[in-house]
Amino acid sequence: MIINFSNFKLRNELLKVIKEINYIRPTPIQIKCIPLLLNKYDVLGIAKTGSGKTASYVLPILNSITINSLQCLVLVPTRELAIQIKDNFLLFSKYLKFKILSLYGGQKYNIQLSKLKNNPNIIISTPGRLIDYIKRRNLINFNNIKFLVLDEVDEMFCKGFIDDVKFILSNINVKHQTALFSATICNNIKNIIKKFMLFPKEINLLLNKKKFDNIPKNIKQYYCLFYSYNDKINFLINFLEVEKFKAVIIFVKTKSYTLKLSNLLQKKGYNCSSLNGDMNQNLREKNINDLRNGNINILVATDIAARGLDINNVNLVINYDLPIDFKYYIHRIGRTGRANNIGKTILFINKRDIKIVYLLQKKLNIKINKIYPPNKNILLKIRIKKIMNFIEYYINKKNNNDFFYKNILTNILKKYNFINNEKINLILLNFIYDNLFLNKKI
Repeated sequence: MIINFSNFKLRNELLKVIKEINYIRPTPIQIKCIPLLLNKYDVLGIAKTGSGKTASYVLPILNSITINSLQCLVLVPTRELAIQIKDNFLLFSKYLKFKILSLYGGQKYNIQLSKLKNNPNIIISTPGRLIDYIKRRNLINFNNIKFLVLDEVDEMFCKGFIDDVKFILSNINVKHQTALFSATICNNIKNIIKKFMLFPKEINLLLNKKKFDNIPKNIKQYYCLFYSYNDKINFLINFLEVEKFKAVIIFVKTKSYTLKLSNLLQKKGYNCSSLNGDMNQNLREKNINDLRNGNINILVATDIAARGLDINNVNLVINYDLPIDFKYYIHRIGRTGRANNIGKTILFINKRDIKIVYLLQKKLNIKINKIYPPNKNILLKIRIKKIMNFIEYYINKKNNNDFFYKNILTNILKKYNFINNEKINLILLNFIYDNLFLNKKI
């Protein structure tokens, strides 16, 4: 039997949005969790990243709450995830009148205070900022809470939030539904379940799988060997030149190198920004939204972007520097292949560390194939095509009064016969490419 969202008997306002955004069929976690939450059960959901778990609780919540008071609290480990989940609530509540607020560190108190006084119906928060309001300001009333969601619980424990989570849960004394979502199950999570959940229904989509065997099959993984620093940076630029990507995230090890590498790529003509923990929150949000909206198509980031960043148009992830452990490799490559789209990842690795590739394959039960950097012939064809498109654009551009460009480009066509002769001197071609296509000048 084919299940559609209409089978869940959601309110019409939600079904209307689902149709508008072309949400065709629910994912396995949604098929399992939505009916249980609609029927008032506590739910424990264990599923891999990118499985669609956010909508599996957002839709039942929006279907069940009213606009009278604060009725839903969602706890998350990072500000990026708080923002992302708020966006999901806003998307699906387009035809509803709920007030939705996200709380996290790095945002000014006066902004959050004014919104708190506006009596939100849904709050998405990191534990630390929420505790600050509970202890010092007493502005949050949990007396009408109907839903409590803990998302990415394993990551909250990894970040040392377990005591904060327990403190918050102990301050909610009214009967409510609890939904807990995680990529793994451990003793800390079991303790939370035992103390704060009532006979939860467990949905484990990783059951009978190996510990790390949760990487989507639609992500194609490769590694590329480099031998020197110059090799590494040149290989990166060459891959960016030939790969057909909508958006790419490049992961590096240090905060300073996000800026250095993004500046280098900008000088090469790419629409690129950086993301690291030293940036203020407004700039971080701007750069993430720029990638999501297509204003840029390359983001150079530290592991701050490895979790909680859901951008469906990212179809390429490049591990420029090695991740610190296996878990972060999974989180990094999980930024692509979202919503069952095809994703591709490339891991840069030097010869002495090649054993790490074998360990990754064995530990994660995956296949990482070797890929070679684009050779000169491939680059030549790509560059010819780009130059031709560029020339054609300027010559055929309507109302083009830039006679300098028009004359220069016409002379290039005549002199070097680009259309009929692809055996152009490579040095000359590279010079034209670097100066004409990237820097937009001769």
